Amino acid sequence: MISRQSIIVARWEFLRFFKWKQQLISYLVMMAIMAAVALWSYFTDESRSVYRIAVPAEFNISNTGQFQFQRPTIALAEQLAQLKDAQTWHGVLTLEPASAEDSAAEHSVVLHTLAAKKWQQQLQTELTRHFRQQYATELNLSPAQLAQLEQPLALEYAYLDQSFKGKDTPEKMIALAVLILLFIGLSTAFGQVLLSITGEKQQRVTEQLYAIVTPQQWMDGKVLGHSLSAMKAMLTSALVMLLVFIVVSVVVRDDGVNLSWLNWGVLAWLLPFALLGVLLSACFMGAIAASIDDPNTSGKGAVMMITWLPMLFTYLVIDSPTGNAMTILSWLPLTSFAAMPVRLAMVDLAWWQPALSMLILLATLYWLRRLAGRIFLRGMQMYGKEPSWGQIVGWALSNKAD
Repeated sequence: MISRQSIIVARWEFLRFFKWKQQLISYLVMMAIMAAVALWSYFTDESRSVYRIAVPAEFNISNTGQFQFQRPTIALAEQLAQLKDAQTWHGVLTLEPASAEDSAAEHSVVLHTLAAKKWQQQLQTELTRHFRQQYATELNLSPAQLAQLEQPLALEYAYLDQSFKGKDTPEKMIALAVLILLFIGLSTAFGQVLLSITGEKQQRVTEQLYAIVTPQQWMDGKVLGHSLSAMKAMLTSALVMLLVFIVVSVVVRDDGVNLSWLNWGVLAWLLPFALLGVLLSACFMGAIAASIDDPNTSGKGAVMMITWLPMLFTYLVIDSPTGNAMTILSWLPLTSFAAMPVRLAMVDLAWWQPALSMLILLATLYWLRRLAGRIFLRGMQMYGKEPSWGQIVGWALSNKAD
């Protein structure tokens, strides 16, 4: 049971890092940057311009909306001179004899330009289409036969496991978003826990605080407060991601807002799993941070990054949500907070599976909370040197927590 003192500490820790004016300004700046990037991409989009390409007289290719193919009567040297000086054309195309290495082609196509540009990729696509049609005509292939040759293999999948929703469903994007949000939340908790605990330890305020609250209450308050900050970061990041999706759908694709792909059942499970996972990770981070004397020279801070491994392991097996690896990860309490929501997004599971996994995670959280409190009690009282890993394990296995 969380005590009143822990709630007070949690509220102070949360409000310590939560400044709504700064948050609002940061989101406005983020939106302004996104708008600037979108405008820059729009005004520098070379696909909206029309490019003039000089081609040989015998080169029979039709104009497109982006490229105008002109056949000048002047010599090639003059064409290149005009390209360099007056930029009459954006490019000069020539046909030259094929090299000895490329014996299959009758000739090679050379594009003369001032420098590399993005539109040259679109030009290469048009030229490839033109020569493909030309070769098909030489081989007496009909347009239907050519289209059939260009058609990629349409491989359809028939899954016997009826619980698998499919590998290309929108749920997979939700699963990836879950991992990204968890990474954001744990990164937020990592920075705040390390800054808060090591800062108070260096200020030598441990004895004064121990006179007011017990070490376990102090630890619980810090874990809860920083976990709420992490959840706040995850929530705001999710809103930003949703806003980006809406802007792209309405402005870029002109498809309107369609949120039917959202699986509200998965989102309902995601919130408690994410909160318990962040609490579990924050307990581990707090215990390690309490053993650090100087964060600038200590190597123990890197150990706190172990909490990112569940997202990495889950991502590595995300394409096999029904496999043994994903199943094991979704039941292990140290990884289930990342794996089970991803598995729920991609596989239909009975309600008792996520419920039982959450109960195991909750029991592990209570156990790790007690271990972290024991390490926190002694770690905050050690100044001038850092404990060894053997000492930390001994503290965790002791019975004294207050």
